[in-house]
Amino acid sequence: MSKVFSEYTNTVRQFLMNYNHELYEYFNDSNIEEVWIDHDNWNGGIDYYNIVILVPVAFFESLQKDNAVAETENKIHEYYVDAMRGDDGPNYVRGVFLRPLAKDFATIGENVDDTMWKPGHFRLFISHLSKNKISASNLKCCLAEYGIDCFVAHEDITPSKEWEVEIEKALFTMDALCAIVVPDFINSQWCDQEVGIALGLHKLVISIDKGSTPYGFFGKYQALKSKDKNANEIALAVWQAISINEKTKNTYQGKLVALIINATNETDAIRYIGIIKQCENIGKQYIENLHDNFISNDILNSLTVINSINPIFQKYGLMPLSPVTHNTITYYEENLPF
Repeated sequence: MSKVFSEYTNTVRQFLMNYNHELYEYFNDSNIEEVWIDHDNWNGGIDYYNIVILVPVAFFESLQKDNAVAETENKIHEYYVDAMRGDDGPNYVRGVFLRPLAKDFATIGENVDDTMWKPGHFRLFISHLSKNKISASNLKCCLAEYGIDCFVAHEDITPSKEWEVEIEKALFTMDALCAIVVPDFINSQWCDQEVGIALGLHKLVISIDKGSTPYGFFGKYQALKSKDKNANEIALAVWQAISINEKTKNTYQGKLVALIINATNETDAIRYIGIIKQCENIGKQYIENLHDNFISNDILNSLTVINSINPIFQKYGLMPLSPVTHNTITYYEENLPF
């Protein structure tokens, strides 16, 4: 599912710190679901979402006991409204709902910092041994072309921060994990635990066979073969897995569309449009959202970019777009006394 409101998570979390500290600990992207519910063509198109926050059953019951469930949901909704002040974007939060879930939330609250990720990008944690850091870095560079941001520990941790804490934060805010499996991978407690956390969070785990096959619980997933393949070819295979897997395709497609809508230059826009064309069975709601908000970005209002996107719109039965011309006022010189 898409994560169009992730940029507001930290702000809402800060509000919650003083309102309900226990809820503050659970409030992170790993426990937040965004449910698309409606679209309105008014004012260029508006998409309405419900925010569903997963909380432990015991916590939910404590709110019920105090008749505070609705009050808490309304308060969180108010915080989203405050966090989005001045934002004229096409996405609105219609309602907030707390959903009780029987799972282990014990350490989730300690891992809420997601500042290590590029805003708006799909988040892929690369689990690797230190001797494979060059392979991990090359893969990260290639996947960036697809709008996928990768966390590679030796690159993304600043010297002043506790590296264990930073790795843990990245793990609990990732969208998926990719493991570079070499013969010594099984002997690394860190790599083993990183994969275990991903499986425990029900995240997609993609394994790359670099001289060794996956084992244990993640052994049931077929590994990508790396023999005789360069970094670009492996990145393509990883992207294909992310773009079609049920655990990741909606999140990825939603973020990719948002990257186009918010593109800051034509080169990135055309590149991401090219990726959209390669996606299989992309949800129509994402293409409709892209269509409704395309011209709102002046960067996209060019013949080159519009000609690139129109075949996609026509494929989904949407009207092709044309560049919007802005009216200009011509002033004529006159002999006026001012």
